[in-house]
Amino acid sequence: MAVNDWDYVNFSQDHEMNYHLGKVSKRQTEANRRTLRVMGTELKTSLNAVLVTHTQFHAYVSQLLNLMRLE
Repeated sequence: MAVNDWDYVNFSQDHEMNYHLGKVSKRQTEANRRTLRVMGTELKTSLNAVLVTHTQFHAYVSQLLNLMRLE
């Protein structure tokens, strides 16, 4: 099965981080993008996965404790 780039979060792309910040109504700052990248690493570790889908990542970021980590 081929990997479809559109389905997975590319954590090196600022525009993808900004997309996820916008979905949770948070500011598109460098600090927030860094925090999202940390969250991405946490989620990959918890799922024992190399790639994370946008759906998985949005669900993780939307958790109250994670939202509180963003400005």
